[in-house]
Amino acid sequence: MNVIAALLIATHGVGPYDWHMSCERWQQRAQEILVDEALPINERWFLIRYLRNKVEGECSFDWTNNV
Repeated sequence: MNVIAALLIATHGVGPYDWHMSCERWQQRAQEILVDEALPINERWFLIRYLRNKVEGECSFDWTNNV
C-alpha cells in the first residue's frame, strides 16, 4: 500500500521521479507483479500500467501466459 501511495504522490518532470525503465525490465517486473498474491489484483494492474508509462517507445507483452 505504501508503494501505491508513493506512486500517486510522485510528480513528473525533471527530478528524482523522472525516471525510465527498459522494455525488458518492465516485462520482467510485470510478470513478477502478476504472480504476487500479496497484492489485490486491481493493485497489480495499477502498478503494471504505471510502470508501463515509464517505458519509452514500443514494448509488447504476452498477456496470455500471465493471466
